[in-house]
Amino acid sequence: MTIFISCERTDELLRTSSVQCNNGDVSINWLCSAPINTQNRAYQREKVTTVKWKQDLMLTILFNTFAGIPEVHIRVIEGAPGVYRFELIDGQQRITAILDFLNGDFVLPPMVVDGCDIGGMNANELRETYPAIYDRIKEYRITCKWYEDLTDLQTAHLFIEVLNNVSGMKSQEIRNAVLGFYSDYIRNTARFEPHELFTRVNEKSGKTDKTKLKYFSAKFGLTGRMEADEWLSELLYLKLNGVRKGLSQTKHTDWVKGVSSPNGEYINKFTDQKMADDLLNFALTLLKATPKEFTVKLNSMISMMIVLYADDMRQRFGNVIPEKFVPAFFDVYTRWSDTKKKLYMNETMINDKQMEPFSELFGGKNSNAIGTIFKVLDEEFGVNPLTGSSERRAEVGILDMDMRKTFNRADIIKKWQEQGGLCYYTDEPIEEDNLAGDHFIPRSWGIARGGVTEYDNLVVCSKNLNNKKGNMSGNDYKDMLPSKNKEAA
Repeated sequence: MTIFISCERTDELLRTSSVQCNNGDVSINWLCSAPINTQNRAYQREKVTTVKWKQDLMLTILFNTFAGIPEVHIRVIEGAPGVYRFELIDGQQRITAILDFLNGDFVLPPMVVDGCDIGGMNANELRETYPAIYDRIKEYRITCKWYEDLTDLQTAHLFIEVLNNVSGMKSQEIRNAVLGFYSDYIRNTARFEPHELFTRVNEKSGKTDKTKLKYFSAKFGLTGRMEADEWLSELLYLKLNGVRKGLSQTKHTDWVKGVSSPNGEYINKFTDQKMADDLLNFALTLLKATPKEFTVKLNSMISMMIVLYADDMRQRFGNVIPEKFVPAFFDVYTRWSDTKKKLYMNETMINDKQMEPFSELFGGKNSNAIGTIFKVLDEEFGVNPLTGSSERRAEVGILDMDMRKTFNRADIIKKWQEQGGLCYYTDEPIEEDNLAGDHFIPRSWGIARGGVTEYDNLVVCSKNLNNKKGNMSGNDYKDMLPSKNKEAA
């Protein structure tokens, strides 16, 4: 049974409806004044309409009236008894285009209606000159479906699983439709309240302005399909799930659904926000440090690999120096992409097949592509994926590290005497020929965190314990040192 005859009868008809979906129509005049949300929700696309597209819509209303504007979908939400507000589930671009005209955002395209040349007029000019034609816009009715008593999740499901059958959504649009704290963070950080990394600027492209991301290449296209959201979500997915494992759209989407589910990690809060914010701040310093001749290459994939590899290095070895790391990265990129030198010819990819030119590895984010990219960078920077090595990194200078590797013998003897001839970690006596100078704050942690070869960072222990300590801090090592090791020291 059809309950809705017109939008204006909503208040009385809702009280008797037992059907969640009903057919009806709505006037533009009502849309101008009703409490209806026409803004992007998590499950909706960004605004992608052009002025020409909007003008063509006005042609449909005033000139090509035989066509009609496609149906829209509206959610009815009851607040206090008898008080309703509305949400535009689908049809946002159609409705906002009309409202934009009425708000004076653009002018009509060339057209003659009822013998009146109204082309080039804005809404105010049309209302003053031809009020009857202006009223025709306000009185125009669009067919719609009304939905009652839907939850947010049901509304998102409707948009993705039902309406998407004809509208077609990208994977990130589906992920953003998974309502929750994680999706809120992605959408807000990349778009609505953007981190500085996602600053938008307008550039001239012919006669029109084109919006781009300030710190990325223009090749990182913004077409209104949540590209910045996708970049951020993929960055965090790879960071949290292991970058060398790569990703697929299905795994990425399933992960977002999982962490946002009732039993998911982020059901009550995005608990990794501090880490995510830190990673974005680090990414910003890296992209700002990119030499001008290479900014043209900062597309989605290359920029992401720069950030994730540099982050991987700073987590394992110390503070990366962006001004040195980024040029070093592009030096590797250039040499290993050279089809004349063919450095890649004697190398294999992770899947044991012949390696391609380095630049061709940046076409996908699967484990083979990312793993091979990291393999080449590891080789160039002297990094053992399991243990690490400092020789090539020291030569390139990409880490914030004290270049002095060891303490001098005189300082070691002096510190040993200050310690009463005892091992710092075991409080057991050590012979002079068994002394080792240890960095209490590991050298690999970098200068900024105190990993320097200075007397204040020196403690003396046995050679055996020094070899076993690795990259642990002095306090952590002392706390975990088993008593049997102390006795064996």
